Amino acid sequence: MKFDYYVLNTYIPAADGDGPELYRKWVEQVVLAEELGFDGAWFTEHHFGRFGGMLPSPQMLIAALAQRTQRIRLGTAVVLLPMHHPLRVAEEMAMLDILSDGRLNVGVGRGMASQPYRIFGTDPAVAQEKLEEQVEILVGAWTSDPFCWQGKHYDVPPITLRPRPLQQPHPPFWMPANTSTGHSQWIGRHGFNLMTVPWLQGFEMTRQIISEYRSGLREAGYADDQREILSYLPAYVGETPEQAHVESETHWNAFVQVTDEERGAPAPNRMPYAELVADNRLIFGGAEICRRHIARITDELDVDRLALMFHFGGMPQELALASMRRFATEVVPVFR
Repeated sequence: MKFDYYVLNTYIPAADGDGPELYRKWVEQVVLAEELGFDGAWFTEHHFGRFGGMLPSPQMLIAALAQRTQRIRLGTAVVLLPMHHPLRVAEEMAMLDILSDGRLNVGVGRGMASQPYRIFGTDPAVAQEKLEEQVEILVGAWTSDPFCWQGKHYDVPPITLRPRPLQQPHPPFWMPANTSTGHSQWIGRHGFNLMTVPWLQGFEMTRQIISEYRSGLREAGYADDQREILSYLPAYVGETPEQAHVESETHWNAFVQVTDEERGAPAPNRMPYAELVADNRLIFGGAEICRRHIARITDELDVDRLALMFHFGGMPQELALASMRRFATEVVPVFR
């Protein structure tokens, strides 16, 4: 099992501070994640709102972190591809792969339905079909010279992409599937790595997503061990279960409040904090409880890596860093 660090900020200005302060916190968190032995770090693109809007460009943060780290892999989770021209993204990712000395993971997706597509000139009704065409262009531009394309949304004359990515034939490519098993099968048929969100969708839906993904892999001739499956989960490790509850519940509820603002309404079938913890959707508790959480996840979900969100809902930096340290020293060794 691999363990990654995940940044998805629900912005609480009074607690998180202004832009410079918040970015210093993220850099400190990722540098510590590398020191603690985390395998990767992931960053999500959002715009304008308090839900993730302080990170409109994961690529810029990765460029900065590439100069402050040496080993940890750095990835986008995800770039909202329908809002961008795929060739521009291909160029930026190739540069980042070089600047990070070949440590880049590229995750792309459509994002939530509430994303401001129209502001960036994209019709949300065609975002999915546009995304699938853009993915073909991304991979083609990295691997073909010259590259050209004629499709429904893009017409590209013969070009040579410069620079070329350091990792060949291109950086590892990741895509999320949350509720559509057809989309997860499409991801598998294309031989991409899969991202899942069991804390949001639940284990049963996640199992279906993974099953259809593996079906797509086999259909395309890939072995299961040729590609990876990642799950995103929130995590908080306290000195005791009681302390973990006291220190995390308020910040988790603040996280939920911000996500509801983004959607415009509470999510249907919202589970309260205690039920989410009991259902293993939140890896919250003392070290022993968190080990049991992960044991159940590895038993029920055939995943290769967990990307864990330790900083959420305006949590103070000292609590997030202490939780990371406890996780790395008291939880991870059991699964290595």
